[in-house]
Amino acid sequence: MKAVIRLFILSVVLVLLSSSCATLTLKSNYDIHFHSSVEDTKLQVSDRIYDLPFYVNVKRSKEPLNVTLLTDTLQKNFILQSGNNLSFLYGNLFCLYGYFVDLFSEKRFHYGNNILLDPFSNDSIIRKATVSESFRYYLSKKYPTNKGQINLVFSLPWVNSFYLQPKFEKPKSNTGFWGMSLGTEYYHKDNRFIALMGGAVMDFFLPVPAAVDLSGEHELMSSLYVNLTNNHKSGRFTYGYGINYAKNRWMYRYIDRFDPPPPTRGTETIIRTNHSMGITLTGYHQFGKQYFMGLVYRPTFFQIYPDVKFHYEHLISLDFMWKFKVR
Repeated sequence: MKAVIRLFILSVVLVLLSSSCATLTLKSNYDIHFHSSVEDTKLQVSDRIYDLPFYVNVKRSKEPLNVTLLTDTLQKNFILQSGNNLSFLYGNLFCLYGYFVDLFSEKRFHYGNNILLDPFSNDSIIRKATVSESFRYYLSKKYPTNKGQINLVFSLPWVNSFYLQPKFEKPKSNTGFWGMSLGTEYYHKDNRFIALMGGAVMDFFLPVPAAVDLSGEHELMSSLYVNLTNNHKSGRFTYGYGINYAKNRWMYRYIDRFDPPPPTRGTETIIRTNHSMGITLTGYHQFGKQYFMGLVYRPTFFQIYPDVKFHYEHLISLDFMWKFKVR
């Protein structure tokens, strides 16, 4: 059975490595919003003519796109230079092999989303922004928030690294996958907010949800927690600090299926739980209007159950977060 699990994990890894962001997420054709600096104009693309403004469906290509702007008194030809799409530039950061795959796909090319045409312009070549220009534009784009704003928040702590010290056990550490958290945010200033979050995470050994048959000895770690943080927003970056209450659990179990090796410490399930308080430190980057990704560090120092004492444990999570404005 372990061989089957290894094969499944290998299959997932191969799928991730052989996939790429532009190839998977982008279509061969997309819509460009063309508009003109003057009224009553038309646009000719290939053999079709459109009244502007209009969304024109074009095919992605590394070749330039020739268009003609038509008015009552003149016509002007424009050449749209193609460039790399942001999905190609930034979407493969977590799978570098994807850059190699996308290099051979014309889906990675892009002419832009909004094209303003000026019939009196001296320049007939419309160039897509360079990588550095696109990156500067990306960082400069603002997502303003206001005092009194309230957000509902949903997140997936996908990667979780545990360090636990269960009673009667040696220190335990492991990194695994999956969790979920919900919460709310209140902006007490335009760029500062209080966040109350509650969640549950685990160290499941597969990065994707799957039903698996376990056999033999297994140690499992999980945590239930509540965070209260004060947060600062600067451009696309957010950082926060606050307090947390956590219920950290370590479990040992032996599953007598598929003829496993004999247990090293018995067949009875053992569960150790610590209730503790500590601090929370967060850092997020905003990728879109609602989507954030960041790291959360939750150390606990003061244990209140099963013993009252100073006792260190921690949880570090790679978190994918979505925010929805309700006021």
